[in-house]
Amino acid sequence: MIRCEDFITELGNLLDNEVAAEIREQLEAHLAHCKTCQVLYDSTRKTLRIVTDSGSFEYPAPIAEPSPGRSPRSSQTWPVQRTLPPQVSEDP
Repeated sequence: MIRCEDFITELGNLLDNEVAAEIREQLEAHLAHCKTCQVLYDSTRKTLRIVTDSGSFEYPAPIAEPSPGRSPRSSQTWPVQRTLPPQVSEDP
């Protein structure tokens, strides 16, 4: 049986429809009983749909470039502290 860790590893391939039939069956069987992976799968699928349906994006000017009228000090960049989400627990 596939564990949550295995499901997450194959999630991109599943969404891209690039998994063998046997693997797909195992992934779908895991989804049938794992609420955590169901939420992850549905959320990721919906996010991809929103992003791809919305077309292209315009990115704002980099923060490091000062806006007119701003003092040079206010355009200083600060390090970003990133935290990873808690690891998905495996099913019993």
